[in-house]
Amino acid sequence: MEYTKEFKERDELLRQLEADGLAIPDRVEALNFLTRVGYFRSGAYRYVFRQLLPSDKVNERLRQYRQDQYIPGASIEHVMQLEAFDFKLSRVCLEGLLDFEVRLRAAIAHTLAAKDVAAHSLIRCLDADACGKPSGEQTKFDAWMETCREAVRSGSEDEDFIAHHLLKYPNQPMPIWALTEVLSFGKFPYLFELMQTPGAREVARMFGFAHPRPFGAVLRMMVDFRNTCAHGSRLYNRAFKRSLSIRAHETVGTSLAHLIAPDFTATPKPNQRLYIYAATLAFMLMSHSSGSGWNMTFKTQVKKLNVELEAPDGSMLVSPEVGMGFPRNWLDLDLWQPRR
Repeated sequence: MEYTKEFKERDELLRQLEADGLAIPDRVEALNFLTRVGYFRSGAYRYVFRQLLPSDKVNERLRQYRQDQYIPGASIEHVMQLEAFDFKLSRVCLEGLLDFEVRLRAAIAHTLAAKDVAAHSLIRCLDADACGKPSGEQTKFDAWMETCREAVRSGSEDEDFIAHHLLKYPNQPMPIWALTEVLSFGKFPYLFELMQTPGAREVARMFGFAHPRPFGAVLRMMVDFRNTCAHGSRLYNRAFKRSLSIRAHETVGTSLAHLIAPDFTATPKPNQRLYIYAATLAFMLMSHSSGSGWNMTFKTQVKKLNVELEAPDGSMLVSPEVGMGFPRNWLDLDLWQPRR
């Protein structure tokens, strides 16, 4: 199929939106909005205000579910309101994720250093079976060591403590507490999977998980979550690529017990929505010995979502329960209460 869409100036794009039924009360404000976020990005927020296609017109293969026309009463002001809320929400989530990242770096560094200051580079201090598994044409351990060398090489250009070690101890491996400061967050799931079970369990328990395996899976999902927020991508109505599942007895206490039920939310793909990711993050931060009040910061921001527009069936068109996988009673759950 040939791509036929052509470039249009912003004024022309606004006229097209009006023709499709989207009200534009203030054209100057609307133009500023499109200039700031772009027409294509704004489409992710406009999408929820478009009318649904009749069931016989839906194309699952092409993922076409909505018409070009907007529901009655929809305005670009609704779109701008949703985008502004979502932008702030991603900053709140990123704050919690950065806090978790720092705590994770410290937990892994401390646990490995108790074995050896360079435990990350010694198979005897890691899980030999995991290290020996293939990774392309080499082993996971060999691939991991390449990651370490690249992190040190890159870090030596920006960090004096890396350059100092290389100059003073040219034939000695970088200590784990220094290496973890220059590793990207995305590399920590790989290091965690190479850890011996007792050490991995110790780290997992610092964040409320009883077993290393589910915690390791959650780490990968937190990397996805962080990247989404850091790159300014949309959170509202997003289905993350990885499905985050919480099972009985995997976590300490009952704060995440409501996530075990398959119908904890009415949103489709519940295990790929923002709520289960944010709930798990809040739980891990609060489970840590340092505690956290991030759950209340997140709760406060979510409560600010107030796009007053009804769907054709009379329900609220935009809400945490509709677009982000929140349970109906989420505000009453223990997870979202202040800690004394």
